[in-house]
Amino acid sequence: MDEFLVKILEILKVLNIKPVIYGSFGVATYLGDFKDFEDIDILIEDEFINEKWGEFRKIFESKGFNLINEKEHEFELGGKKVGFASKIILIRDKIISDYSELVQYKNKNALTLTPEDFLKAYKFSVKDGYRINTRGKKDEDIIEKLGVYIRK
Repeated sequence: MDEFLVKILEILKVLNIKPVIYGSFGVATYLGDFKDFEDIDILIEDEFINEKWGEFRKIFESKGFNLINEKEHEFELGGKKVGFASKIILIRDKIISDYSELVQYKNKNALTLTPEDFLKAYKFSVKDGYRINTRGKKDEDIIEKLGVYIRK
């Protein structure tokens, strides 16, 4: 998945986007490869999800990515998936109070959450009906693993 991420980050850099690596792939920054990753979740500026979506989509498609779910802003390349969402969810859902709380993602041109903020995000998500029905036990496992990591 790292090579896949590098391709994505190269495109985002051209668009002047410094993304937030989110979801379980982001959590792996702290927990290591604790599972097989099905996709990468990336948070970006709201404008690219909304008014600049057409331009954003065209650029990704020109690089060989196939749009597989427009509602979820999800692309596929070589059997790997990436989904984009607005980073404003972090503030809306009170995961962070300010973007300055984000931390550098490895040595890449990207950001991610602290382990404590990932824990907040996963605890928030287990209240979501869709996630309860589709991810239930998996999210609880990540919450448990993050708790152990933070206590170390």
